[in-house]
Amino acid sequence: MAEARIVRRSEGDVYDPHWLFKHGSLTGGKFDFMVGTVEFLSGPPLHVHREQDDTFFVLEGVLTVQVGDETFDLGPGDFATVPPGVPHTFDNIDKDQPPVKACNLMTPSGMDAQFRDMSLLTKQGDDPVKLAQLREKHGITSVGPTLGVKLGLA
Repeated sequence: MAEARIVRRSEGDVYDPHWLFKHGSLTGGKFDFMVGTVEFLSGPPLHVHREQDDTFFVLEGVLTVQVGDETFDLGPGDFATVPPGVPHTFDNIDKDQPPVKACNLMTPSGMDAQFRDMSLLTKQGDDPVKLAQLREKHGITSVGPTLGVKLGLA
């Protein structure tokens, strides 16, 4: 029989200073749940996940999400879900806006390992080749620029 899980506010890990991970070891392995903030022009490059559905739910602010070639502005209460293999990215593209607060759900779990490994790698320096290899190891392939670069903001 499946068991219920209670995960307290203080539980989880912080691999990136802006995101608290309620990872698979706390959720029974089914998903990773993250709560965090997206600073101005801090989003990742356009990428695809080999295995994970990537879902965003906006709590505060406006999060710009690119799915394929389309770009959408998500406000509080809006969400987007992107299946494996579909190129996507997200960012806070408004310099006058405070950091966007959002939840991110990754199904199945396992993305926390990529963020853990990435935090260890960045302590050794910012090597883009090693970063790309690390992302590939964890099922993520970069396929384009960040939104800031695409929109000429960075």
